[in-house]
Amino acid sequence: MVTCHEHASGNKMEAEVCGVSTLWLDSHNEVYTYTFPNVLVRFFPAPGCEHVSTSTIKCAASGLEATIAFKRKGCFGLKGSGGQVTGQVKDMNTNVVMCEISGAWNR
Repeated sequence: MVTCHEHASGNKMEAEVCGVSTLWLDSHNEVYTYTFPNVLVRFFPAPGCEHVSTSTIKCAASGLEATIAFKRKGCFGLKGSGGQVTGQVKDMNTNVVMCEISGAWNR
């Protein structure tokens, strides 16, 4: 089940998406559970919408977990480029980081 809570302040509103979703890949015999990042809606001076906070994707069959951090734009949404992400993929059994992730989810 996924629910949503909104927080408004000044020139923006942030929606916190709560809960976990599940994706079944029957052909690979894998089940993934994942959380959603929050959504930030900015009204002024530069109107727009962006993902913020973190999302986690887990697969018990492979024992892997990916944590992805969605970065905010700069001051008032005027500086920086949107869609920036960082993260890592690690083995849940040994807690060893297998790779680092960086880039933009929207490019």
